[in-house]
Amino acid sequence: MPDLLLTLYLLLVFPLQRLWRSLHPAPRKPPLPPLRTYWKQARFVLVLLAALAAVMWTGGHSAANLGLAFPRTSAAAWGLAIACGVLLALHLAGKRMERRMTPAQLAAQEARLQQLPFVMPRTALETAAYLATSVLMTAAWEILFRGYLLLVVPPFTGLPVALALAAIAYGAAHGYKNPRQFAGSIAASFAFAIGYALTRSLWWLIVLHAAAPVTMLFTVRKIQARAAQAAASASAA
Repeated sequence: MPDLLLTLYLLLVFPLQRLWRSLHPAPRKPPLPPLRTYWKQARFVLVLLAALAAVMWTGGHSAANLGLAFPRTSAAAWGLAIACGVLLALHLAGKRMERRMTPAQLAAQEARLQQLPFVMPRTALETAAYLATSVLMTAAWEILFRGYLLLVVPPFTGLPVALALAAIAYGAAHGYKNPRQFAGSIAASFAFAIGYALTRSLWWLIVLHAAAPVTMLFTVRKIQARAAQAAASASAA
């Protein structure tokens, strides 16, 4: 019964809640301070992980069953190596694109990043809390929607159907902004689910997933430094 309840929550309740909220947004409230925002996000994830721990204990499952064993197989090791290679390639490609951007293009990129729907850190404490929360959340989503669902659902549906259900649920949990975003979320979720099914290791997927918010932090920090430098130059002039 605990397995069933958590599975239904992850496959149906949570995705439908997120879809509903994205289609029927509540009136915008004043933003919370960064530390309170991060704690609010982490608290929800910690509750889900506590529920998962209870379900794993009652069901006799282990961390290795969730894909959290040290990458012993060649497929898992190759996945981790590929994740590191992809991140390095994306970093170098981003640097190259940035060098080729005109000042107008850079200004447009900075304007878009400054309109992010979540609060970015500014102090050292906020930065540490942001990084801890980001890694916790991305790891939790991989554990829950890949490791757990692809452990308990395939015995009832077969692996292909379980992959589809987990991918659609996680893609839908990102909410709906437009058809392109929605299709992209589900496609990315399919890719991650298939990657886990092939390697049975979550570590490389966690590395890839956690890299997105960490990279965003450094990008925004760079923008903040540019803005501060421009302000200092204007003040000196």
